[in-house]
Parts: sequence; structure tokens; C-alpha cells
Amino acid sequence: MKIRKHVLPRTLQDAVATAFMAGIIPITFWFEVYVVIPGIHGTDSVYNWVHFIPAVALLFSVTTHMLATMLCDTSCSTELIQLPANVSSAASTSGLGSKSWHLCATCEFIAPPRSWHCTSCRTCILKRDHHCVFTGCCIGHKNHRYFILFVAYLFISTLYASVLNNYFIWFVRGEEFRNWTSLVKIVFPLAMLMIDTSTKQYYLVIYLINMVGVMFTGVLLVYHGRLIASGAVVHERKAPEYDMGKAENMRMVLGNRWYIAWISPFVRSELPHNGVNWETLQKQTIKSK
Repeated sequence: MKIRKHVLPRTLQDAVATAFMAGIIPITFWFEVYVVIPGIHGTDSVYNWVHFIPAVALLFSVTTHMLATMLCDTSCSTELIQLPANVSSAASTSGLGSKSWHLCATCEFIAPPRSWHCTSCRTCILKRDHHCVFTGCCIGHKNHRYFILFVAYLFISTLYASVLNNYFIWFVRGEEFRNWTSLVKIVFPLAMLMIDTSTKQYYLVIYLINMVGVMFTGVLLVYHGRLIASGAVVHERKAPEYDMGKAENMRMVLGNRWYIAWISPFVRSELPHNGVNWETLQKQTIKSK
């Protein structure tokens, strides 16, 4: 993995969203491990350790995949780009769009197909999918694997936390929270923090963040999962010319060792394509069809 030169977010929006993620992940872990789980099973219960092991594993998976997404350089500068002999300079500068070789006026070089320039990252991204504010960087050819697994583990973590939180708040501590004021505090969590700074209000804020998180990441996982399965990226919506079949499309993102790539970002899984010469893939797709 080649590390990005500018790892920190470059815009205020990216900085706020990334800082939020960097803060809420350890806060949620602390809340579940030291408040919710002991509150359900008791402070001396062996079940605390039963929950502690998967909690640590999920914390490791979420944070490492988030960091890998942020650190991985997926810009066009990571590859030695040579213009194909059959592509004329006239066609390259004619503005045919991202599905053909085109001139990037900002970077001042010929960008390969499926590459887009990002104004936030200030560079062209190989097979650019989208710009993620929660990691402060673009998702492209080389960090797509880390991003989709980051979303997947985030969904599992928030789902796990939401199940525990619902049981803890509405059943274990039900007498404290089963009232109309709790509903108001959930609907207006930040506003209520200006009035009520009690521990209960902080519990409700963390509860709400995880409930929203599980729905948001669930939608993201389905949306991006369908795009990956069809061989497309966000900007393309549909790209039949790059659709090699679900299994091969998955390998294009997770790499040749896709079956173990989900375990950790430290597992090496070489991508079968360089993210530059997509015309060769198009020819393979035509032949297979």
C-alpha cells in the first residue's frame, strides 16, 4: 500500500465528519463494554468477557479498515500511466467523459478511463467511486476494499450495540426511561443536552447515534454492495461493459484472496487489475458474452 501524502482532511466538512467518526467509535466501545454489558449481566458476570472478545474484534476491524481507507493512496500518480497507441491525442482531449481517456485540465495530464478529478483531494482518482466525508478522502480503485469492509463492520458493530442498548435502556433501566420526556430527549438530543447534562441524557444520545448508524450503514452497504456486484461505481450507476459477473466483480474489489481479505486490512490481496487499462477488460467482457 502506498501512503497518501496528505492524510488529514482538507475541507471543514471532511474534518468535522472524520473527527466525529474518530470520537464516536471509542466512545461507543466504552459505553457498551463498561456501562451497558455490566448493566445487563452484572459487574462480576462471566458474560462480560463473552461480550468483550467480539467487541474488541469489531473495534479492531472498524478502526483498522477506516485507517486503511484514509491512508491508502488511490490517485492516478500511483501507477505508471502510458497512453495506448491506438488512442490519438485528439480523441484524448475531446472531452469524451470518464469512460474514455481524457484530459484533466487541473492535473494537466491524460487521465485513464473511469478516473475523475476530486476538488477536495486535489488530484485524479483511479476508478473513482465517490468522496467520503467520514474518512476525508476519495474511494477509488485501491482503497475500495477497505471502504466496503469498513462499512460492513460498522453496520455489524452498530447493530450489535443497538440490540444491547435497546435491552439495557427499555428493559433493564426501563423505570428511568419509559416516559414521555425520554421520547422528547431522543427526538431533540443535542438541544436537550443544553438543558439536561445528566448521565441519562448522554446514554440517550449514544443510543440514538447507534440507531441512526445501523440504518445509515445498512443502506450504504446495500447500495454499494449492489454497485460492486454489477461492476460499476457511483458515477456510472450501470456499467455493463465492465460487468464480469458477480464473483469476478467482487474479486476486482477485494483482490485475488477475496475469501480471506475480509479478516483484516493487513491481509495481502493483490488486485487483478491496475485500474488504468480498462479497454482490455472491455474486450474480455465482450468475449465472455
